Amino acid sequence: MRTAQPIIDAQAVDQAIAWGVRLRLRGGDAGDLQAFEAWRRADARHEAAWRRIETMQQDLQHMQAVPSQLAGQVLAASARAALGRRRGAMKLMIAGAMVGAAAYAGRDSAWMQMATADYSTGVGRRRTVQLDDGSELVLNTDTAVNVRYEASRRLIEVRRGEILVTTGRDASALQRRAFMVSTDDGMMLAKGTRFLVRKEPGRTRLTVLEHAVELSSPEVHEAVLAQAGDSFYMSRRAIWRAAADNFDPVAWTEGVIAAREMRMDQFVAELSRYRPGLLRCDPEVAALPVSGVFQLHDTERTIEVLLATQPVAARYRTRYWVTIIARQPG
Repeated sequence: MRTAQPIIDAQAVDQAIAWGVRLRLRGGDAGDLQAFEAWRRADARHEAAWRRIETMQQDLQHMQAVPSQLAGQVLAASARAALGRRRGAMKLMIAGAMVGAAAYAGRDSAWMQMATADYSTGVGRRRTVQLDDGSELVLNTDTAVNVRYEASRRLIEVRRGEILVTTGRDASALQRRAFMVSTDDGMMLAKGTRFLVRKEPGRTRLTVLEHAVELSSPEVHEAVLAQAGDSFYMSRRAIWRAAADNFDPVAWTEGVIAAREMRMDQFVAELSRYRPGLLRCDPEVAALPVSGVFQLHDTERTIEVLLATQPVAARYRTRYWVTIIARQPG
């Protein structure tokens, strides 16, 4: 059951953040520590605000196994909830300083990818792009791509996320140009087709919906031809066939997850791509099967449906840090 969060005075939170930054930057100067303790004792709201900020820091310090960009995302979302929307980006930057640059390194990288991409989407967003050659790209959540059209080829660089590609005829080109999609794992050459490309940590997944796509990777000697209905993974060192799906890989284009006996941990991992912060699955319920069609536009509602149809509960540390756990009897 979701626990109620105490109401914290916004001005006191501002002051708590300022104290946190000051103490961290000045290394616990005796005079600062004395003044800080006096501030905490001066008003109960000060102490409550400091405990809220301190809890954020402690929670993130316990996230050593969590990718750094998620740690930064959880902090930002939690700080936003505590400070209110009107406080804006400056307060988030100040709060970020309290957990150190390490938590934000990965997030800065993600921001850089988004900022420099030709086309991108935020978490939970989708976007359709019509290209000059008649091709269409549908960008899934948290995706960044570049488009490079040259005299001899059309290249889509997937820097992060997932796209659905429908290749166009390129009728206005003076010569026939190859249509290619790349990630840092390798290259895919389209052969008049419709296909999905999903960048995952350390690998890329290709799912061919129509016709064929040829995969090649820097350290693989022979290219692999994937036909309609095929799914392959590719890393820099290998290309291998993917196991049969337990969810519809193209259903996200309709705004849903269509699961078929999908493991709970896999379902939660998939849903987490569409909501800010951190959504995790406790190992105790990881193997529970999930089937059904679940909406992506309101992930909070989807979690409610999951709780109503499965023997699980949700433990909220904050609105943006949720763990799916076993439901207790009674």
